[in-house]
Amino acid sequence: MSGAPDHLPAAVPSSPGEVLALLRTGAAQTRADIARMTGLARSTVSQRVDALIAHGFLAEEADGGSA
Repeated sequence: MSGAPDHLPAAVPSSPGEVLALLRTGAAQTRADIARMTGLARSTVSQRVDALIAHGFLAEEADGGSA
């Protein structure tokens, strides 16, 4: 037993590209989903998502989700 929570992946995504993969597969739909699934701080998730939006990889939806 490693002591790590069951919901965290073996390696926490460290790049916007890895966060994008969570969104593309449908595993995560919101910033809160990403934070919960990865253990990243909300501020870090926002930085990753904002970078993806700035580069045209994502567009934020009116309901708060990312597309």
